Amino acid sequence: MSRLIIVSNRLPVSLDATEDGSYSLRQNVGGLATALGPYHKAHRDCLWVGWSGISPHQCSQEDLQDIQQAYKDRRCLPIFLSQEEIDGYYDGFSNNTLWPLFHDFSHEAQFNPDDWDMYQTVNRRFAQALEPIINKDDTIWIQDYHLMLLPQMLRKRFPEVSIGWFLHIPFPSEEIFRSLPWSREILEGVLSANLLGFHTTDFVSSFIASVGRIFPESSVNQDGLIEMPDGHHAAVDAFPIGIDYNLYARTSRSGLAQDMRRGIEFSAGKSKSHFHSFMSAEGDAAAEAASQEGSWWSHHHLEDQPELDLSRSATASINQKENKIIVSVDRLDYTKGLPERLKAFGLMLEKYPEWTGHVTYYLLATPSREDVASYRELKAQVDELVGRINGRFSLLAWTPIHYITRSLSIKPVCGIYAAGDVALVTPLRDGMNLVAKEYLACHDGREGSLVLSNMCGAADELTDAFIVNPYDIDMVCEALHKALEISPQEACARNVRMQARLKVRTAANWSQTFLETLRQVTTAGMSEKRIRMDTRNEMVDAWEQATCRLILCDYDGTLTPLVKNPDRARPTKATRQMLQDVASQEGVDFFIVSGRNHQTMEEWFGDLPVGLIAEHGAWSKATSGPDAGIWKRAQGLPDAESWQPQIKALMEEAVQRVPGSFVEVKADALAWHYRKSDPRLAEIERDRLAAKLNDAVSGNGLMVMRNSKVLEVCPVAASKGQAVRPLLESGKYDFTLAFGDDTTDETMFAVMPQDSWSVKVGSGDTKARVRMQSPSAVQLLLRDLAAGTHVNDEYQR
Repeated sequence: MSRLIIVSNRLPVSLDATEDGSYSLRQNVGGLATALGPYHKAHRDCLWVGWSGISPHQCSQEDLQDIQQAYKDRRCLPIFLSQEEIDGYYDGFSNNTLWPLFHDFSHEAQFNPDDWDMYQTVNRRFAQALEPIINKDDTIWIQDYHLMLLPQMLRKRFPEVSIGWFLHIPFPSEEIFRSLPWSREILEGVLSANLLGFHTTDFVSSFIASVGRIFPESSVNQDGLIEMPDGHHAAVDAFPIGIDYNLYARTSRSGLAQDMRRGIEFSAGKSKSHFHSFMSAEGDAAAEAASQEGSWWSHHHLEDQPELDLSRSATASINQKENKIIVSVDRLDYTKGLPERLKAFGLMLEKYPEWTGHVTYYLLATPSREDVASYRELKAQVDELVGRINGRFSLLAWTPIHYITRSLSIKPVCGIYAAGDVALVTPLRDGMNLVAKEYLACHDGREGSLVLSNMCGAADELTDAFIVNPYDIDMVCEALHKALEISPQEACARNVRMQARLKVRTAANWSQTFLETLRQVTTAGMSEKRIRMDTRNEMVDAWEQATCRLILCDYDGTLTPLVKNPDRARPTKATRQMLQDVASQEGVDFFIVSGRNHQTMEEWFGDLPVGLIAEHGAWSKATSGPDAGIWKRAQGLPDAESWQPQIKALMEEAVQRVPGSFVEVKADALAWHYRKSDPRLAEIERDRLAAKLNDAVSGNGLMVMRNSKVLEVCPVAASKGQAVRPLLESGKYDFTLAFGDDTTDETMFAVMPQDSWSVKVGSGDTKARVRMQSPSAVQLLLRDLAAGTHVNDEYQR
């Protein structure tokens, strides 16, 4: 049986020893564990392989067996690495070489041949651990920069297995990447996968450029397939990772998170009574000291006293300024831009003194790699900047920066997010940055502003944020000021649009999309015209710029999977909700174009705001105009009573010969279904019946259509293409999109305008512009299109 085997540096669960000497495992939260953990937990055929975090030399053989069993019970296979292996493979090559190099900090990168040797050794250890458990039908999904040699090692052992690899950090420019002495070996390693995933199309372009530079004999086709000299093809594409949106939205409303939020708000003076009295007292003291002869402070009143200016600023704006909170949550790493961020905050307090006493910055910076000199230097720099800003701007009742340097669990972190009027997320370089997305989820449906670096992948999606260059201190300062000054109405409007997209592009949908694409590129005939992320982005941009949009969508095999019994294809609650959400948007006309009879279409979809076209165009019902809500039969169709008896008799004979087949009677069509029948027997009968039907319909204005597991007779004058042509030629729409999966939908694709969009679902020759893997991918794309639009032009970022 086919399984998914996830391979990562670390496992998604951590080991805890219990009082009775046994071991228990707890699910990790954050990063990859949050993204793929729910999929692993929900799919019994999914196995996760990774480093246990435990040194085998610290445990007895009996303990190791107990630990392995505990992991096995959670469908995890632990790999045990020695301290020497960790030093060379993880701390050495992964984090001292690849991490800085891939984040454009090449001056921090160390090129140690011993670390490279150990990196190869540990990748080989992973391959050896996987070898006994892999079956030829399994799918292997390898994660991140720690295991870039593993795809090639597995490909040599298992030539036919499906392998995917995803990079969770940026991929550098070709100029930076080729400075790596082992760049060729790294590329050879990952290019042995069938599908290589990155966060953004920019990273994809950088990777392809590096391949072209190092392997000039390789080529890339229009479907994003890299062909290597040995004939192996590797598909490359972007898959922006999301978060578990509901987890963060729900957790932010938990009691502990709300307590944390209220505590932060009280500390920051948002509970104003006590805070205002403190501020007023300090302002009064400053005024008295500056004006009264004989005061202990009065002999300085003719000198420049910044303390007095601060007190006056705070007191003057006490009734005009609402107290605000800025938050940021980071690991203490040089890629996060913490010094630059603090300088921008300090500049804002200097440039806009009215914020004195009225804005508090909660900076959560968890230390990491404290044994590395550059990280110790970074912490010292951040400590100094925090101290300098607090020392310069603090008042007796107010400290501008609350600096927290410890790790917190998800509930307190969500409380910090929820308290923040502004999130300051300005890494110097980042693959995606999920902090920005987590902050928005914790502000579900309410105000709160996001200042976001243009050097992280999230900026490509969260376009309603205040996008900044993190190196431009003045720009960050101005964006921070605007974010603090923004009206609640505008802030909420921006957030709702970004949140709508995050609710669609979740971690679960990210993993589903990657795995479906992996299946697509490893299935014969499915890679051609594959819809890539750059094409998808082009479609989304066209949708957002349009004012009047038309969607034409087949049902069976397109919006819902094909089933053996057609009656069981009734739309699910989720499908109906998706149709409701998309079709009810302003400027959207949605038509379901199906071969089903119009009575079934009315029963299933009649209460939704969608137009209906049934029996391949023989019947239709519009949602607007003089005939809205009325089923109309197409003109010029032959009388069904005159031809159906003869055709039905021929089909009934086929039913007698093929058990499990049946005849579906429609108002103006007849269909012989054999999806539930023995395939070999059904195909023989299909050819025999088709010949008889072609003779019977000749000259009667009828035709015989072969679709997926069905043979159908319907009027020549009725086709999906003819039915939708009046809509397409109306001149009403500036965006048109059609979906379909079989030959009947090709007539619809054939009449689509040249600049329109058309999507074939599944394999086979097609006139459609692009191809998708499955109905679930179609529904995800529709939800993505309807998720939100870009910020209005008058909103300044």
